[in-house]
Amino acid sequence: MTKENIRQLRNEKVVVTFHEKTEYNKAYIIARDLTDRYNEPTIYTRNIRGIEKAWEYITILFNKYELQEDLNISDIGKILDEKFNLNVHSYCAVD
Repeated sequence: MTKENIRQLRNEKVVVTFHEKTEYNKAYIIARDLTDRYNEPTIYTRNIRGIEKAWEYITILFNKYELQEDLNISDIGKILDEKFNLNVHSYCAVD
């Protein structure tokens, strides 16, 4: 996987990464909580239909100055799961 296939957004609370479809892997979005270093809560998408539109929407939110610092992992999870129905799975990366 090359850097051209990966796009990333971040603030002080969360980092969101979009991995584009490659020859061997499907596209997915992963988000990591930067505020909880002990558990490292992480979410990722399991569906792909609408993933490009979801990434565009999240990018717009991160580019709006008044919203960008308030976004956290639960906001990203709700957007991906409820608004775009991407079947988000969450786990603690430390486990």
